[in-house]
Amino acid sequence: MNHTDVLIAIAEVARSGGASAPEDAIAQLAMIIDGLELSQQGAEQVMEMLLGIAACLWNLQQERMRL
Repeated sequence: MNHTDVLIAIAEVARSGGASAPEDAIAQLAMIIDGLELSQQGAEQVMEMLLGIAACLWNLQQERMRL
């Protein structure tokens, strides 16, 4: 999938009600990060990107809990 196809797929999943709850998404990302083989080329960069996504979800969840 190219970048545009991925964004369209994300929007379609969200629109159809298939989005994970933030806490579930964070747990799923943690599982993916845990399973990364850091000895593979580029895995550290992927881990950093996934951690950034998880942190974004964490912040959104915290804001939602304050409302």
